Amino acid sequence: MIDKESIRHMFAERLHAALDAKEIRQHGRGADIIKYLESKGISKSAQAVSKWLNGSAIPEIDSLTALAAWLGVRREWLEHGVMPALPFEDENQTDEHKASTIQTTRVPVISWVEAINWSSRSLDNETLREKTTLPCPLAISKSGFVLQVAGDSMTNYGPGKSYPHGCLIFVDPEVVAKNGECVIASLPNLHHAIFKVLVEDAGKRFLKSVNPLYPMIEITDGARLCGKVIGTFIPET
Repeated sequence: MIDKESIRHMFAERLHAALDAKEIRQHGRGADIIKYLESKGISKSAQAVSKWLNGSAIPEIDSLTALAAWLGVRREWLEHGVMPALPFEDENQTDEHKASTIQTTRVPVISWVEAINWSSRSLDNETLREKTTLPCPLAISKSGFVLQVAGDSMTNYGPGKSYPHGCLIFVDPEVVAKNGECVIASLPNLHHAIFKVLVEDAGKRFLKSVNPLYPMIEITDGARLCGKVIGTFIPET
């Protein structure tokens, strides 16, 4: 289940994406938001708007409606990530304008047990209704899914890439992983999938944790890769 903090941070990501698409300046965009809302008769403090931008709070309905209209996106998408992001699709748009619009695909959040045998065939209407879905701004196949990391085996306590407990990872089963890339894998002695780095050495393949306290696992008969990690979302703490 996605916690409220993650939901607020995902809202902030959508807000920033919409502001970027409208080419609102990076520095001082809080002031631009306040100025626009004031023009619509909505008074908000700099502190309140700052909380929207850093993922600490979500605006009230009047502010959401005004922001969506200003940014040219649907309020449902801005607030909850419900697709489509745009209120309409104009076939006469220029290629440059299309490139600047927000392209997202909704991806189901599944369990580590489900990840072992997940595929596009799993996506019947009933299954989708039961699943939380999150917007993915990257290209991802219909088989794609989201997992929430548990434990610290992929946490880097030093410098370098880290995937701490609670972060979200987007996985595409149809993308072939290369040496050094993060993967989801299944082992014959486990009933759930695992998250590791794929390592190829001397003709053999291994699954390596980012945390050096965890042992390397050799990929043998019965083990298989379930997908490549194509992106992550780490909530601010």
